[in-house]
Formats: sequence, C-alpha cells, structure tokens
Amino acid sequence: NPALRRARGVYGLTVDVGRRLRSLTSIDVGPGYPAGSGLSERLQLAAILLASGLGTQIVTIDWGSFDTHGDQLNAQDPQLAVLSQALAAFQDDLAARGVADEVLTVVFSEFGRRLPENGSGGTDHGDGAMFLVAGTQVRGGLAGEFPGLRGNALDGDGDMRGKDDFRTIYHAIATEWLGVDPGPLLPGFTSPGLDRYSGPNTLLKAA
Repeated sequence: NPALRRARGVYGLTVDVGRRLRSLTSIDVGPGYPAGSGLSERLQLAAILLASGLGTQIVTIDWGSFDTHGDQLNAQDPQLAVLSQALAAFQDDLAARGVADEVLTVVFSEFGRRLPENGSGGTDHGDGAMFLVAGTQVRGGLAGEFPGLRGNALDGDGDMRGKDDFRTIYHAIATEWLGVDPGPLLPGFTSPGLDRYSGPNTLLKAA
C-alpha cells in the first residue's frame, strides 16, 4: 500500500527529527543571551537547527526596529548592546554544541544612515551601510575602503558614497564558504574581490 508506506515514512521521519531536537535542547546553551529579547530566542533556535544534523545549511533572522529617526542615542544604543551580547552568546552556544567551525554569521542592514543629525536627535536614511561577518573560520580585520566624511567622499545630498558593492561580500560567501557558483545568485556581476588592508584578499582564513 503506497499511501500507508508513505504515511509510515513521514511518521518515522517526524519521530527521528523530534528525538534529535530533544537531545540538542537538553544541552545548556551558551551563557550571556540577553533576557527578554526576541533575537536571543531566534539565535538559540538557529543554534539548535544548525547542530541538529538535519541538513540545515542557511538560517535567516530578521530583527527590526532600527528605523529610528528621533532620539537615536536612547533608542538605538540599547539595541546595539543587545545585538552585541546576543551574537557573542550565539557564538558560545555554537561552540558548546560543537559546530562553531561550521557556522558563518553575517549581519547586515537594508539601509545606511545619513551623516547630519536631523531636527529630532536622529539620522535619516542614507548610504554607507556595512557588513559584519563573524565565525571561527573568518579572517579578522577590516575590508573595503573607508569613503571618508568630507569633500568628494560625499554625494550631492551630503551622504557617504559607498565604494564597495555589497554583492562582493555575497560573492565571497558563495565561493569561499558555500563552495557554489555565484553566477546564478548574482547574474551579470563580476566581483573585484575583497580589498583587505593586509594579507590575502579573502574572507576566510584558509580560503
């Protein structure tokens, strides 16, 4: 009976997944996750999935409320503190689960900020956003040229001119980390390569 065989297969797979997840959640997560943060819960779940052996390769997490145009110091600084603590705890969690060497964390924003402060103690949307790439296999340091804050470094609106195409980072992740052809992901894009201040222009230590 093909239908019964399929139902039994699905049931068996569900039981196996549940057993694996129960064994993982019994491991104490790394200390330091900020209490009361939705980001902490999502990162802990990501750590469980990545260590589960279920074939999870990519996890995306959206954490918003950075769109602060007023009273930015009081609104955004606490958020950045939570982000920092949660990422550090996530890295400790991965290490406790034995998968730290197998995980690359990429943090990015969908928009940058303008340089001038607006009339309400905040900054409006602009250019010049940045990426954070973290993990035990990442070669630390800065990449890309700082555009500057004066003169020709600014456009007609007074915003920083981004000098590096964000697709360069995606290209490096695809080739160095995922080991896949970046062509279908970034059609028509030819990467100039990362611009590192010292050493090889690579994202990873062993690339």
